[in-house]
Amino acid sequence: MLKPLPLALVEAGVRVLAVFGLFNFALGLFSSQWNANWLWIQGGAVPRPIVTALVLVFALGVLLGRRRPVVLFAARAVAVLLAVACLADAIAFFRLLARDAIQSSLPVPLSLGLAALLLTWALLATGGTAAAGGRTRRALWIRVMQHGAPLALALVGVLAHVLAFGATDYRRPADAAVVFGAAVWPGGKASPALRDRTLTACALYHDGLVRTLVLSGGRNPAAEMSEPECMARLARAQGVPAHALILDETGTNSRASVAMARSLAREHAWSRVLLVSHDYHLARIHLLSQRAGLQAATVPARELGPWPSKPLFVGREVIAWAWWYLRPDCV
Repeated sequence: MLKPLPLALVEAGVRVLAVFGLFNFALGLFSSQWNANWLWIQGGAVPRPIVTALVLVFALGVLLGRRRPVVLFAARAVAVLLAVACLADAIAFFRLLARDAIQSSLPVPLSLGLAALLLTWALLATGGTAAAGGRTRRALWIRVMQHGAPLALALVGVLAHVLAFGATDYRRPADAAVVFGAAVWPGGKASPALRDRTLTACALYHDGLVRTLVLSGGRNPAAEMSEPECMARLARAQGVPAHALILDETGTNSRASVAMARSLAREHAWSRVLLVSHDYHLARIHLLSQRAGLQAATVPARELGPWPSKPLFVGREVIAWAWWYLRPDCV
């Protein structure tokens, strides 16, 4: 018996969610910094212990209930509750938008898609219809989708998370803004990516949201100056005084920048920092900051010009996010 392609895709997506939720729960047992709340807005509308318990029951029911109707029925009932939690989380997102507490270039939360997936799976009949001709092209295609869809949907889910999270601007009053470095071009000229990030941070300073800019980056031996030095020169040209700038020359990668931000936050007793980078980068640095115990909100850099190669960076970031997600000891 082969199920129709749409139903096969829905069930593949639910299996991906079940594995993801079970892995989240396992990480939460070993890492106090891991947030087991898998909703998009962390800690949105439902207390974390309740969400964690629901996700655990749902995941076990999906993975163990294929031949146990009672277990599968319980998993479907919990899926409805999780869908309601996702809808509540989406409402919280829209309320933040309405109050201008956040801004988003993609004003549709990922939690709406999750709610739709969970409700569809919970309400569909458990049985599928047979496909005509077990060796027809359609039957073969459905078999391929049934086996390959979970991996493909996992990558699509990570891509959706990267894009949705990065589209939202969580700027708010904070003690400092941490600017993540990018390339310095020959002659000491800031690359467009470095310029966009630095100018965005300067705007945060001039708007009175932060008192300090932490300029974090490394140095290309072929470049005339380091990334922090280039950013500092640009920031001073924008009217940011030198005493408001901290240059972090150890930020050779995102992990190192977050680790230094954590050290500076402890040294200066900062309660919150803003993390400034391009949209595709924000989901990963937010993950790193969570693991480091750093209280942070993310701000996407305003892009001042076209970026034809940006899809390549987005694709690379999907792999990078998945890699660091699988490492709870990443900071």
